[in-house]
This record gives sequence, structure tokens and C-alpha cells, in this order.
Amino acid sequence: GSARAKIARHKHELMSGRTSSVTTVLLGFSDGAEVVNRLLPHPSEDEVYTKSSKVICFVDLAGHYRYLKTTLKGICSHEPDYGMLVVAANAGLIGTAREQFGIMQAIRTPVFAVVTKIDLVGRERVEKVLRQLWELAELPSVDKIPMLVKSKGDLVVAARHMRSGRVMPVFLVSSKTGRGIDQLVEFLSLLPPRRHEKLDPAAPFRMYVEDKFSVRGVGTVVYGLVLEGTVGVGDRVWIGPLNRSYTTTVVKSIQIHRVNARRASSGQLACLAIDLDYDSVRKGMVVLDVSEKPLAVEKIRARILVLHHPTTIRRGYQAVLHAHSIKETVKFTWMSKEPLRTGDMAKVDLEFMYNPVYIKRGEKFFLREASTRAVGVVEEVYAREAS
Repeated sequence: GSARAKIARHKHELMSGRTSSVTTVLLGFSDGAEVVNRLLPHPSEDEVYTKSSKVICFVDLAGHYRYLKTTLKGICSHEPDYGMLVVAANAGLIGTAREQFGIMQAIRTPVFAVVTKIDLVGRERVEKVLRQLWELAELPSVDKIPMLVKSKGDLVVAARHMRSGRVMPVFLVSSKTGRGIDQLVEFLSLLPPRRHEKLDPAAPFRMYVEDKFSVRGVGTVVYGLVLEGTVGVGDRVWIGPLNRSYTTTVVKSIQIHRVNARRASSGQLACLAIDLDYDSVRKGMVVLDVSEKPLAVEKIRARILVLHHPTTIRRGYQAVLHAHSIKETVKFTWMSKEPLRTGDMAKVDLEFMYNPVYIKRGEKFFLREASTRAVGVVEEVYAREAS
């Protein structure tokens, strides 16, 4: 359908219907819970953002196994409040659906499921897909309560209990006939934000570079999620590490969802125009308040849980670490237990092989390499103050 053109960033995505990149789309609600997108003749991102009292930002991620690293990057860099598992009724749980569900479980993000294309199949096929979802939710390692939403009362109860993560609401929809769409939209309008109370606008500013652009007449622009604090036009910030060093620069202008702003606060996706050359900025770098100490972390000690590994993990093993917008190769240099197999938990030292990063104690990360998956928490950082 034509809606695909609003999501796809590349021609091959538009032709195949298969997502291979990270895309964000806004859904806005008015004070009366009306969908602002439907009230505008040609809704643009900036119009939806400025004319809505509540905005939901959808982060469209790839479902195909080939693009799992892109999906991991999208999850880590956007830190979503909720996960929406979209399952086609004519296909069922295929590809990386179970693995992506497991990733959301590992970072304790509540999930609801949407079964689409129900107009293409009969009742027996829909019931088979529902059984797959029920089996997934009731696994001992998941222990969620699946709930098929049939009425307005159901969706109110589901929205009220979503923050706890104990329930997994399931919606049956058809974009062709429109069945279930209004129910799903009303549920979304009732969903409360989860991370809002954890955000501290008074903390020193921190944002990781998810993407970078060179805009004619503006210069270098960096894009990412503001994790902590606030930043304003004219503020001086650190950016780095690049070759173990940081650079100070000035924020020349700010845009939030294509709308010019004087300030950006924690929890917002922002574009910052900075006074640096395009080539001196790398994805995964951090933008920090100048009051913060610019550290180049070369090694971390972490507690990890191996979600899956076909054989064993030993010292010298290498994997790719994902945290925020960071995507770097690390090497296991020390392990409290050796070897590690699927389901094992241990403390390990991970050394960044090519580029140091900025990461803090207590932060979560993922490790991947081929079919290997692990999740961890940083306990100590080994860093030196950058120049």
C-alpha cells in the first residue's frame, strides 16, 4: 500500500516490503484523544508534533534475520518504552520474531502483539497463530499473561497494566477491512510513558550520535536520543572519543522532529547542528556537557548472561557490543568462569579492540556474533581521561 512509502528509506524496501533500516514515524493525539494524523490533509512530521498534545514515536525495525544487527542498534539507541510485536496471520511466528521478543525480555521492556492480515486467513489459522503467541508468553523464562483484546473494557485493563510488564495484550487487525484498527489506536492513546519518571533534566547533558548528516547551509548535524539533561542553542559541549580524544564545539541550532527549538531535553530525539567537520564525527560517539569529565573507556568489567551460543565461549573470543548507539568489537580477556555455554552467567572483562567508547557503570548492553547472543550490565569501567 501507499503507507509503505512513508516508512521505507530505500527503494529495495519499498519494492520488497522488507525493512532493512531504522525509521521513526509519529502518531499524534489531540486533547480529545483524536488522531491528529487523520485531521491533517497532508500530515508531516513537524505538523503532527506541533499540533498534538500526546505524541507516540514508532521505531520501525527489521524482522528479517539478515538485518538483526540493525534491529539491535535501533532498540539500543532508541530505548523504547514498549515493544510492538507484529505477526502476519498468514505467516505466523517466523524469522527472528522469537529472538526479538527475547531481546525485549532481556531489557525488561513490556511487549504487546498485533496479528495483522486476518482478512487473508480463516479462523483456524488465526487460532494457530494465537496458540504460538500463548506458548511464547507462557514460557517459564517469560511468564507473561497473554490477553486477547476483544472489547473496550479489555483494552482499558490492558493499557492500565502494561507498565508492569506482566500482561501481553494481543490485537487482531486488518489494514484492508479496518477491523481492530480503532481498538489498537485507542489502546495506544491510553498507554502511559514508562521512562518519563526516570529522566532527569537536571543531570549533565548526554546524547549518543545515532546518525550524522551534512546539510547545505547548516553544516554538520548529529542526531540521537537525549539520555540525560538538557542542551540549548549556544551551549558548549564535548564530542568524542575519536582516537582517544574529545573536541569541544558549540551547538548552533536544534531541531526536534523537524521543528526548530531553543532547547532539547532528556527523552527527546534531537538534531544538533555543531561547528565541526563531517568527517570528524563518528556514529556511536557521545555528546556531553562541558562540565563532565571526558573519558575514553578501553575496557569494562561486566556481568553477562549467555542467551545462546552454539558451542562455548573462552578467553580471546570476540563479539560485537551494542549499547546506546555504540557498536564496537570487544574481546574477552578475563572470565570468572570458563568456558561459558548457553544459560551461563559470569563476570568478564571486555576490551574494546579498535575504538574506545564512553559508557557508564550500571548500563546494559548486548553482545552478538553470528548466532551468539548475550546480555550484560557494566560493573566497572577502565578508562583514561581523554585529551
